[in-house]
Amino acid sequence: FPPAAIPPSVRDSVVKIFVTKQRFSMTVPWQTIQVESSSGSGSFIRRRGSATVAPPAADVEQGDPPYWQFSSIEHAIPEATGDLVLTAAHVVADARDVRVQLLSANGGSTEKYVARVIAVSHDCDLALLEISDVRCFCNSEVMPIFGPKELPEVQSRVQVMGFPVGGDYLSITEGVLSRVEVVEYCHSRRPAMALTVDAAINAGNSGGPVVDPLTGRMVAVAHQKMVAFGVENQGQCVPPCLIWRFLHGQSNGKCLRLPSIGTYIQHLESPAHAEMLGLKEGEVGALVREVYRLPGEGPGALRMGDVLLKMGRHDVDNFGTVKLLGHRVALSAVQDLLYMGDKVPITVMREGKVTLLEAELGEPKSLVPRTLYKDSNIARPSFFIFGGLVFVPLSADFLEQAWPNAQDRPPHLMDLYYRGSVGEHLREVVVLLSILADDVNAGHGTGYVGCPIVDSVGDTKVMDLPHLVSLLEEARRKEDYVQLEVTMSCGPYTMILKSADLPEADARIQELYQLPYLASVER
Repeated sequence: FPPAAIPPSVRDSVVKIFVTKQRFSMTVPWQTIQVESSSGSGSFIRRRGSATVAPPAADVEQGDPPYWQFSSIEHAIPEATGDLVLTAAHVVADARDVRVQLLSANGGSTEKYVARVIAVSHDCDLALLEISDVRCFCNSEVMPIFGPKELPEVQSRVQVMGFPVGGDYLSITEGVLSRVEVVEYCHSRRPAMALTVDAAINAGNSGGPVVDPLTGRMVAVAHQKMVAFGVENQGQCVPPCLIWRFLHGQSNGKCLRLPSIGTYIQHLESPAHAEMLGLKEGEVGALVREVYRLPGEGPGALRMGDVLLKMGRHDVDNFGTVKLLGHRVALSAVQDLLYMGDKVPITVMREGKVTLLEAELGEPKSLVPRTLYKDSNIARPSFFIFGGLVFVPLSADFLEQAWPNAQDRPPHLMDLYYRGSVGEHLREVVVLLSILADDVNAGHGTGYVGCPIVDSVGDTKVMDLPHLVSLLEEARRKEDYVQLEVTMSCGPYTMILKSADLPEADARIQELYQLPYLASVER
């Protein structure tokens, strides 16, 4: 087929984004690392001002997202004080300075305009920029977007627009939509729905639009490609439903992180297992194998042993998948359309009886956080230094920065990453990052000591880093010796610090190692 001609107005709404960023060090958490420069792409989606389009009728069915009937960006963002650009979160993550430039195929403008990050969702890799200077888009038109319930057919032609490395002006590559499924987003290390295209996506394309050449509308936001031996032409993009969720959420004060029902689901492919659980022939569902609750949370609606039959109006099959927007995708894609705190109707088989429930969506229950960004655009690590012992929470960001090669990561930490779960008395894993040598900790090693897991102070189990801080401070005040129990990769180990020596030692260590402060958490 001959390539379709993209209207000039669509090309002129694509911008190149220049970013200066500085990240925190995860291995020396009181310091930042060197300043970096990078670039990406974005789309002009909303002109400043008040909405001129009436909102749609509120006829959303129970369990459906509130933006499901939207057809105009002004429905999602009624007010805009500046011109808005949509891009990928990883393009502007840890940004200290952001500027945009119009560099269309015709050359565009040489001027770069200051942009401000006003909303970011790292889970689904989306960010919204605001440009105050009225000159930036004075001759541009906004790019229209597919509706929240719209998806192009598989094998439909798409064009990826942006500014990949190797050139200064707008690049357009063409391919087809290959499939729609839930994949792991590299930036957040979290699964979410994505479109796979075979059009070329390279460094610098991130955040740029994937466009339907027949209508000139944005189909998705390009954000990553699969890189592996034997894999070619596997570019992945954020679908319209998640774009609309992000835009509606940011203008309505919603938490933009993707929610969770806090369960581990097991497939029910075995007929014998399904029969034992009370399912009749032809009935399908997925088994709730585990239910995770954070410390302080009460019991949820779901129980271990429930068979999940339906979420909202989506039937769940034996593989834990549902039919959504015409495609068979993982169950998590349904909850990802909603927000934390939303309640969703759920149908389960419980003790042989069909039961209707209402579950509240909450935070993800991973013991090892997949990202430290949360609702911020800066990944800021927490730490606490006590008697020269440097404590940090275990996170995916820490693992990747400390050991860039996945094969080098300590097995005892990776086991927690893959299989650890929160519980009534455990919110996060705290590890001993290193020991800053001093008389107060002599005999316990220096520098990197294998990242042992901190289990308890005395007989009290550690729940998270703030809890560890309070336990250590209390032990220093009340006990002659502070006893710390840790688990090394080879087994348990006890560390003893003399309480009377700690105040003077902390001051000495702070001066000797030039530490700006001893804690990022309140002591």
